[in-house]
Amino acid sequence: MGSNGDDDTTLLPCLYKEWMTLQEQELSDLLQHSLNLNKDDIDEEGVATLLESNGHNFEDYVARRRRLARMDVPGFFSQSWRTSFENSLSWMGGCRPSSYFRLIYALCGCEIESRLAKFAQDGNSSDFPLLSATQLTSIDDLQRKVIAAEDKLSLRLAGLQQEVADMPLALIARKSSPDYQLSEEAREAIGKIEEAKLCAIEEADELRLKTYGELMKILTPGQALDYVIAAKKLRLCVQAWGIEKDRERARE
Repeated sequence: MGSNGDDDTTLLPCLYKEWMTLQEQELSDLLQHSLNLNKDDIDEEGVATLLESNGHNFEDYVARRRRLARMDVPGFFSQSWRTSFENSLSWMGGCRPSSYFRLIYALCGCEIESRLAKFAQDGNSSDFPLLSATQLTSIDDLQRKVIAAEDKLSLRLAGLQQEVADMPLALIARKSSPDYQLSEEAREAIGKIEEAKLCAIEEADELRLKTYGELMKILTPGQALDYVIAAKKLRLCVQAWGIEKDRERARE
């Protein structure tokens, strides 16, 4: 791992900029398609084709980003090309897959825990106007699995920090020369840490992709269209709000 050229440091920022520009374009297409829909007779095939294209673009972005992450694993965890606000919401270099579910419930005007408790108690799903009882059960089951996978990955990364990073590096630093040069022993230890973190990034990306795909299977075409539109609006808003907050801090 490491840089293969002087321009490698610009590749991830350029990819990110390209991705956010694509989000704007896709949102525009989705909104236009939504306006042209007959809500009583949705063109399911047309919606499915449009969403499938969005899904393929997501997979392509993740694959390209993963290849570039190998060049700078530590930088990938603190992405300087994004705003401070975006980075504060980041998990394993991206969004938490569990946040996908909160967006769904927000679109339904639901408070997650209390509504799920009520449904589990009396089977009444009237608080979820956009979701059927079957959909609600499927989403709840998927959410539990995703949160468990997130927690497992987070704990594993925390364990890496304690067991692999702190102790070996501390011992290497203790016997390092006064000029603090990067020894082969230190380089090898850092390489192991970066490799483990890269594996965590790749697993997190797989979880993001899988969660998105499973949700698309549960939602109806009309629901999926509304959901993806809301998700892209949210992502673009987070970026815009972060840019404004960074500007405000720069003026202080």
